[in-house]
Amino acid sequence: MEITSGGTPGPRLADRLAVRGNNVYGRLPHAPRVKVLAEMFVRAGWRARASSWTEYEVEHEWVCIELVEPSPDERLFSGVVDPSRVDELGAVLAGLGLRYSIELWSDDGTSLLRELAG
Repeated sequence: MEITSGGTPGPRLADRLAVRGNNVYGRLPHAPRVKVLAEMFVRAGWRARASSWTEYEVEHEWVCIELVEPSPDERLFSGVVDPSRVDELGAVLAGLGLRYSIELWSDDGTSLLRELAG
């Protein structure tokens, strides 16, 4: 599957969330390469785009996360999620067969609101 900088068809982040700063950060231990992760999200009905040679952005109406691979063994993500749907993000990751840890932060980035793991 080819994922270009123009992106694949699929849902876009809602405008009301697009103006927010990053509020979600996470780790995907033992996950496949980020290109494979992006393809998994596309097959699940999400939109994806290549945001650099090695990073991918995946999004739905309620979440937009950047998938990065800082080392061959590590997959991280950061972005924006509707705070009321952070549990749904965990469910999506679990549904893709991924282990995860998620941190939800306040809009100003000063307070950790929730931590989830699965």
